[in-house]
Amino acid sequence: MTNTRREIKPFDYIELFKRNTALIVTMDKSGKLNMMALDWKKMEEIEDKQVIRAQVAYSRYTYTLLTEGINEFTINIPSNEMYHAIDIAGSYSGRNTDKFQKTGLETIPGQKTKVPTIKDCMLSYECKIIQDSKSDLSSHHFFYGEILAAYASNEIIK
Repeated sequence: MTNTRREIKPFDYIELFKRNTALIVTMDKSGKLNMMALDWKKMEEIEDKQVIRAQVAYSRYTYTLLTEGINEFTINIPSNEMYHAIDIAGSYSGRNTDKFQKTGLETIPGQKTKVPTIKDCMLSYECKIIQDSKSDLSSHHFFYGEILAAYASNEIIK
């Protein structure tokens, strides 16, 4: 944990979570990181667990990492000052681009996951995949990550 953020309950600041594009961070088994812009996300409760459902297209490198890499991900809601990262994360493939290098974003080691969060985000969530499913109604796969830890920037804490 850093002194710029504090641990919160997962559903605190849910409106910021809902209305902002996120950066999902994934990792392959060798430790290589990737991030992707993620709009299709939802926070919900399943069997008494607080989870984030992330919907990822099968064609995305992120899908490959979520199914073949580390069984975890983090969701990060960027501050307005770092919103340029959404454009970069959504415009390049992690298969051939180091998006962290391209954006200049820094990470914070996970407290509960191997996958790090992104420094200076308004909100960050560490998640472990507990379920995934194919959607018959969409070209996206659903990944359900149990929220193991949630953080808010000191700037938004009231």
